[in-house]
This record gives sequence, structure tokens and C-alpha cells, in this order.
Amino acid sequence: MGVRSVERTRDELVQLLAERGECSVAELASEIGVSAGSVRRHLDILVAEGMLVSRLERQGRGRPLARYSLSARAEEHTSSEHYQRLLARLSPALQSLPAATEGRSGSDLMDQLFEQVAHAVADEHRAQVNGRTLPERVTQTLRVLSSEGILHDVEDAGEFFRLRNSGCPFRSTAAETHACCSADRRAIELLLGVPVEQVTTVAAGGHECEYLVRKEDGPGEAAGGLLPVMGQRRTGMPLGGVR
Repeated sequence: MGVRSVERTRDELVQLLAERGECSVAELASEIGVSAGSVRRHLDILVAEGMLVSRLERQGRGRPLARYSLSARAEEHTSSEHYQRLLARLSPALQSLPAATEGRSGSDLMDQLFEQVAHAVADEHRAQVNGRTLPERVTQTLRVLSSEGILHDVEDAGEFFRLRNSGCPFRSTAAETHACCSADRRAIELLLGVPVEQVTTVAAGGHECEYLVRKEDGPGEAAGGLLPVMGQRRTGMPLGGVR
């Protein structure tokens, strides 16, 4: 295999993990059409270079399954477009801050800034999220927010929808302020028009960002009450994903 082919294969692996999140060797090999042994060698090198991290997932029987995902460094490298969008939205949000900010904490101001960012994201995509039913809006929201790096897939888990993102579009910013993660949740909520609960985040150490949306009680009526807090276990039937 030539040097260009090696670089191309590694670039494909990084891009695939950025789009799909955690994957096993077999999943990656099937997707890019390379042998599992070859993929494993590339992954080992990428892990050694600090571009990927791996974890062992225990199964019922046999050896644990190794799953690979982008490291924080790799996510930052692949998130330049997302940061450009964030900066473009923060500028007008800063300009619209009220003149009287004396006495307000920095945390309060950050919350207000990112609340406006959430509205900017929702306003930009609102025309594409026009479904009359919640399942329609969930699918449409998944589609538009995948381009923002906010959502990756959604699962129909019975009484609620579980929306997930395998990575973090603003990992370093999210590590500094919770307002960044809150803005993602708020943007989803504004587009769906129903309450959204944020369960786990990559910034807080989770394997993914996860949100729960309770299904409507009836036509046009959103269910009330808090959503059940679930762990990272994946159950239910997939509703769809971004491929």
C-alpha cells in the first residue's frame, strides 16, 4: 500500500468516526472496504498519535469488544467549521447584550449569550422543521442539526425519543462553560416545541451527548412532567440516523 493510500485510509477512518461516533474494527472495515487486520493496524497508529481513544465493551460471552472514537484533540481538529459558526453567532449576541451589565456574574452573561446562540441556530433551521407530528419534527431536527454537529442519531425508546450525538462540536468551549451544552439542548427544544432533557454530555465525561424527549399524549398535546433519566445503555428500536 502506497503512502497516499495509507494517508487516505486514515483520513477516511477519522472522518467516519467523526460522523458515526464509536465504532468497532469490524464496523469500520465493512464501511471502508479494508480488511479488519489492516484497519486494526491503522487504528493502533492513530491511538499512538493521540488522534483516537479506545475502550473495551463487555459482551455476554467471549472477549470484550474494542470500540474506537475520536480523541479531544481530533475532535478539535475536525470542528473548525463548527467554531466558525459559533463565532459568527456570538458576535451579534454580544452586541445585543443590554448596556447595564454591572453587578451581573460572568456565568449569567454566558448563559444569556448562549441562549441567544440557541435561538440563532433554531431560527436558521426553523423552516426545515415544520412537521405536524412530533416524530416528523424529531426526524427533521435530526437532519438539520447533524450539519451543526449537535445530533447524530435518534432512537424510538417507547415512551420517549432518545437523541444522541457521538462527539462534541465545541469540546474545549464546553469544558469551560455549561452554557455551551445548554445551548445545544435549547436549540433542540426550540425546534421540537416540546421539553427536552439533557441526560449526559461528552464534556462531562460521557461517551456521547444524550437527550430525552417524551412523546406527545395526543395530537397537538405535549406530555408533561420530567423525563425519565436513563443511562448510556441503548435500548428500543432505532428511528433513524445520519449516514
